[in-house]
Amino acid sequence: MQLTEKIYGYPWKGNGNNCNTILYAGEKKVLIDPGHIRNEFRVNCLDMLLRSMAADGFSPDRLDLILCTHSHPDHCEAAALLQQEYGLPVAMHRDEEEYMKNVGLYFERMTGVRPSLPRIDIYLQEGELELGTETPDRLQVLLTAGHSPGSLSYYFPGEKAVVTGDAVFYGSIGRTDFPGGSLKTLGESVNKLAALTEVEWLLPGHMQFVRGREQIKNNYRLIRQMFF
Repeated sequence: MQLTEKIYGYPWKGNGNNCNTILYAGEKKVLIDPGHIRNEFRVNCLDMLLRSMAADGFSPDRLDLILCTHSHPDHCEAAALLQQEYGLPVAMHRDEEEYMKNVGLYFERMTGVRPSLPRIDIYLQEGELELGTETPDRLQVLLTAGHSPGSLSYYFPGEKAVVTGDAVFYGSIGRTDFPGGSLKTLGESVNKLAALTEVEWLLPGHMQFVRGREQIKNNYRLIRQMFF
């Protein structure tokens, strides 16, 4: 569904675990966190996503880039298939590369299934990223570690929207008991995200989206009271 002029949101509504997916439709078409291929209930999450995208006029062969907030399989497993089938480059923080190998084994022990994991083609770090060449859109990449060592959030100032992955949810935060997690570091990341004042859409990796500046401020206030 269309949220802003250039941002489409695909919240997970099926059974079992999977993440919300965001599509940025500027000069470059960028898919953020495509999620699982199939989840623990064997639901075809990727097929559901592609059908929802098709209803909005988007197909995977017309995408330019995949951004992942982090390397947990429920956010990036489908990126491996899209990378293989359509040659789409995948971008993530460098600190997720070695971590991804270990976390894949961790999830395999938890679920009994070895997840597909993508190759990182583009290493991202905190700073500004230009999408496009003729009229480039500017994206702010924020290191928001704590849920994982190289977790990133993506702020689109032109759309007043921030994609937070598993750093911040509606009324909650991501788990820090996975390998590489840190509640203290996540608290610092929450403060960094809360410092973004021009935000009308908070788009987390799970649960509902948060719309409206005051609602987003209240969400950070509640999170700080509950967890920090």
